[in-house]
Amino acid sequence: FFFAMPTTHVLNSGSTNHRCVARPRPRPRPCRCLGRAFPFTGSGSRSPLLLLAAASSSSRGVRNSSPQQHVQRRSQKHNDGHLHDNNKVNGKIEEAGVRVNKAFRQTHSRREADALVASGRVHVNGTKPEPGTRLQPGDVVTLDGKRVAWERLEPTSKKRQTKETAASSKAASTPADVRQSMKKFVYIAYHKPKGVTCTTDQKDATNLLAALQRAGVEKKSKNQRLFPVGRLDKLSTGLLVVTSDGRVPNAVLAPDAKYQKQYVVKPHERVTDEHLRELRSGVIITTTAQRKGAKPLTAKTMPCQVDRRGDDLCFTLEEGRNRQIRRMLEALGYRTLALHRPSFAGLKLHGRTAAPGGWALLEGDELDVVAKWLK
Repeated sequence: FFFAMPTTHVLNSGSTNHRCVARPRPRPRPCRCLGRAFPFTGSGSRSPLLLLAAASSSSRGVRNSSPQQHVQRRSQKHNDGHLHDNNKVNGKIEEAGVRVNKAFRQTHSRREADALVASGRVHVNGTKPEPGTRLQPGDVVTLDGKRVAWERLEPTSKKRQTKETAASSKAASTPADVRQSMKKFVYIAYHKPKGVTCTTDQKDATNLLAALQRAGVEKKSKNQRLFPVGRLDKLSTGLLVVTSDGRVPNAVLAPDAKYQKQYVVKPHERVTDEHLRELRSGVIITTTAQRKGAKPLTAKTMPCQVDRRGDDLCFTLEEGRNRQIRRMLEALGYRTLALHRPSFAGLKLHGRTAAPGGWALLEGDELDVVAKWLK
């Protein structure tokens, strides 16, 4: 870039010197020579102006083309497919579809799925795939001759999801559509007994999946990966919803969902009326969310309903902080001897689920409750 400096003229008029500044000269045309000096040579100029060329357009590789030619080159790239066929994510070209091993992510780890493909037990459209084969919508995947419903998991990469795919992945708007989408999944009411930990980690001997397997749930699970909706601590009992539908935890446990959970609690001694009012209005407790890297939260609990049942208390909460009721009572000087959850977000224990360890598939009106969660 070049700058035209104003030139100074000195006019002698008698004994007084008059200095005036002339208008800046027009900007000179750029030079293609690097580092060459060009003085102004107009009349009245006392000192030269040094003009430096930062770099010639040819040395920078800039084409001398018109905007119309630039648009033509961009259009040519699109027509050739260089900018249209591939999506770039973080500078890398992402391929379409998903790897074949992801078809088994609900029942097998990634290494186990790779071993299935390598052993020849997996077929895609009737042929044995390679470990890096990518599935496209409509591909038929079988394991030992049995078809695998892989497309309901994630038919395409989330980063390549089109507007149509994103819209179709949302919960259906009508109850009939919601119930239709629920047919692919399993929904179970389980009466969690004392001593079972709400985790799917097989390293924990008291994990939930092992307890469900002993109860015979595996026969009705359709070989789908099951996980709990919410948690009950190891010493607590009560209703626990178990499902293979990943939409349910997000729908029920979201902060704005406000579904009610009921708990019957037995403190070590009778709670005073003053402390009962404090429990209803809120108690300051410190809790830590059950996820990696979560920081402790010290805050007052939300107002809740607390009623007496003899010496026991019945809590109705919309909040769901970790070990919340036990910590609320502990803050007021009470120990919790027993904690039981008879109802959860519109579902209740009854019939086959009345006894600890009992379970039943949700059906009828219970599935209507789940459908309301997913709306």
